[in-house]
Amino acid sequence: MKGDLTPTESRSGVISGRVITVLIVSLGGAILALGALWLALAA
Repeated sequence: MKGDLTPTESRSGVISGRVITVLIVSLGGAILALGALWLALAA
């Protein structure tokens, strides 16, 4: 069994989870924006 996390350790886990989520969302947004731009230019 793993020992209890200290507040700092648990907080760093939450922060890294948030950073990964933000990266995924921004990557998705960038892909959608590029797709929309490509469609606009192709039309």
